[in-house]
Amino acid sequence: MTTARRHLLEALRHYALSYQESTRQLARRMDLPTVDGTALGEILWAEHEGAALSPGRLSTRVGLTSGATNALVNRLEARGLVSRSRESDDRRVVTLRTTEVARQRAAVFLDPSAAALEAALDEYDDVTLELVGSMLGRLAAVLPVAGPDGPPHTR
Repeated sequence: MTTARRHLLEALRHYALSYQESTRQLARRMDLPTVDGTALGEILWAEHEGAALSPGRLSTRVGLTSGATNALVNRLEARGLVSRSRESDDRRVVTLRTTEVARQRAAVFLDPSAAALEAALDEYDDVTLELVGSMLGRLAAVLPVAGPDGPPHTR
């Protein structure tokens, strides 16, 4: 493996570890178990991106079964951090939304990091960002993932 490849993979590993630590810190700040804080972070991110999550999509993102995800959402609802709504013409589709309380509490922790992230991204032009985004997507696609009922496979 070339030095450049080794450096890139080490940087990716460092980013992944830093991201995991940030989700643990968010959970601590919100006084939640780590998996609940991770799920809350995923719901917040999806809302930010304009694509609210269903419980099924949240289940995939946090790597839990549908039953475990339902219990997790119940805990977040009981704490007043998340609500379920039916926003689709198909009334079977449930959408997860954070509450104002959750958004305000999370913002205290997330906003400074978001500003620093934007400043770091501002150092690169759109062509570079597209290239890096494409590469990261490709690398993520070849990593093994475990299905809910089976051994690891690639995406």
